[in-house]
Amino acid sequence: MGDENIRVPRKHDRVTTLEQHGVFVVVDVDMNAKTAALQTVTGDGPVLQDVPWTTLQYMDEEDVNQAATQIVKETAEKR
Repeated sequence: MGDENIRVPRKHDRVTTLEQHGVFVVVDVDMNAKTAALQTVTGDGPVLQDVPWTTLQYMDEEDVNQAATQIVKETAEKR
């Protein structure tokens, strides 16, 4: 219930999380527990284990394209 809209993370996705500050890379995904293991993009620090998918916010190409589309639309509306 409600889970059908939760994005399944993939290895190498760049994310932020509500639980920690910083930008992370998904290094492992547990499909059964619906959690991910995260490493900082710099590779330093411990791997964060068992991070729930519901706390992830994605910083990938898909999100960038959506933001760019919105900016183009807003600019066109101002003209």
